Amino acid sequence: MSTVTPADPVSRRERRWPPLVALAVLTAALAILAGPTGAVAGLATALTWYGLGTPYALAAGHVVLAAAFPEGIDPATFLVIELAFVAVLLATVVRSATALRDVAVALASATAFVGTGWIVAESQPLWIAAGTLLVLVALAAYALHRYELVRLGLVPDAVEPVSNADADTDAVEPTSDADADTDADADSPTHEQQ
Repeated sequence: MSTVTPADPVSRRERRWPPLVALAVLTAALAILAGPTGAVAGLATALTWYGLGTPYALAAGHVVLAAAFPEGIDPATFLVIELAFVAVLLATVVRSATALRDVAVALASATAFVGTGWIVAESQPLWIAAGTLLVLVALAAYALHRYELVRLGLVPDAVEPVSNADADTDAVEPTSDADADTDADADSPTHEQQ
């Protein structure tokens, strides 16, 4: 018998309020800062969140945001919009069992990525800053993947080296003379010519 009890419908509904409020604030901020295109970006983010979840919503919101500001974005507007996206991210973890740790990690990650992107963009072309962020996100994703494997115990403690004696005994040998003849025929030059 399972000791885990599923959440009742009321608590599931209560968990949806913080992200919904954050998405409404994001949509309003985008609408004020970018007009109708910003409102569409906010709605696309909200619909993607509802259908696929927070990571996809953040990605979709940023893609539509790039279309909302094709000529570029000033730093103050960028800061306001990114704070609204971070609020959406934080609203989804605020009711988790490890909320304090999750919020701290989310804030530290957002600060590190935005700060690194900002610093690199100040001294290098934009494509180098974007590439740097892409590499950082890939490294962070790989580190999290490795941490998950270790945490779940899916990584062996040590790998035993294979000695030459073990390699000789593990060689696959034909089980019968018929198999040996078939293998010999496959390697013969007359077999290849036919």
